[in-house]
Amino acid sequence: MPNQPARRSASDGLLIAVLAAAGISVSLMQTLIIPLIPQLPALLDTTGANASWAITATLLTGAVATPMLGRLGDMYGPKWILVLCAALLFAGSVIAAM
Repeated sequence: MPNQPARRSASDGLLIAVLAAAGISVSLMQTLIIPLIPQLPALLDTTGANASWAITATLLTGAVATPMLGRLGDMYGPKWILVLCAALLFAGSVIAAM
C-alpha cells in the first residue's frame, strides 16, 4: 500500500496560523528596541553606557525565557504556556502604551 498523505483538519491550519503569528510577534518584540538605540540616552536621560543595558536586558530576557518556557511547555502542555505568554505579551504592550 503506497504512502498516503496525512489528512489535515481545519484546526491544524488554525494552529499553524496561531503559531506563526506568535513567532512573528515574539521576533518583533525582541527587535523593537534596535531602532531606538541612538535616542535611548536622551529618552532615558542617562549616558550611552547606561542606556545600553536596555538592549542587554531584552536579549538576556529572551535567552533565559526561551528554555524555561520550553521546559514548562513540556511539563504542562504547550497550549497553556503559549496562551500564558500571549496574555503576558498583551498585558505588557497595553501597560507600555499607557
